[in-house]
Amino acid sequence: MTTSKLRALIVDDEKEARDVLKYMLKKHSEIKVIDEAESTESALFKFMKEKPEIVFLDLVMPGQNGTEFISLIRKEKLDTNIVIVSSYRDMAIDAIKHDVYDFLLKPVNAAKLATIIETIKNRKSAIPNAELDALLTNMRNDPKLKLSSINSHIVIDPKEILYCEAQGSYTHIHLDNGSIELANTYLGKMEDVLGNYDFFRIGRQFLINLDKLKSVSRFDNSCVLTGGKKEIKLYGSKKQIKELCKIETKEED
Repeated sequence: MTTSKLRALIVDDEKEARDVLKYMLKKHSEIKVIDEAESTESALFKFMKEKPEIVFLDLVMPGQNGTEFISLIRKEKLDTNIVIVSSYRDMAIDAIKHDVYDFLLKPVNAAKLATIIETIKNRKSAIPNAELDALLTNMRNDPKLKLSSINSHIVIDPKEILYCEAQGSYTHIHLDNGSIELANTYLGKMEDVLGNYDFFRIGRQFLINLDKLKSVSRFDNSCVLTGGKKEIKLYGSKKQIKELCKIETKEED
């Protein structure tokens, strides 16, 4: 008996990531990649045209993000399996919030990909609550983030981040121990990634860890952070420093 292939759409703004996933999926004869898209706007058009059984989706995208895309295609009430493929472990929380229970961490592991494909093939009902609880527990026990750097990946515990600094289309991540990591992403995307943690954007250049905040001054629109055995003073915008003062006041209350 001939089994029809599962048609897949790959949505990722990084061409290299799309190419790698396509190559890996070629080893699975039951999957047929019918198209790819570098933006959710383009993906929505292709999804409506092809109505694939599987969508491999990066949540953090330029323009309309992946969560908005999920909300739109859910309205079609199709039996589509959405697999989140992301460099950021905390994106699994967003996957759960949007009833998406398949998550692949970049760089994609071949064994994990095979497991997810097998799960999709055999899926007849929603994932049990016990499995959801297990996923959440695992994430709480392993809060580290995996970020893309220029030549590889870096693994960082958000608690160890003192602040993030914009460097054009890259981000310098300053850690408690004094070391600096270079992430291959812009500061706005880092702000999204760290959205589930206590970080605050004080201006165009800096994203700070509120747990490291020692003081705030509206006199010169600055704040002082404490990391390790040192203190560092950063300057932000008048508007954002004002908001930061409100946050500090609430915490003191």
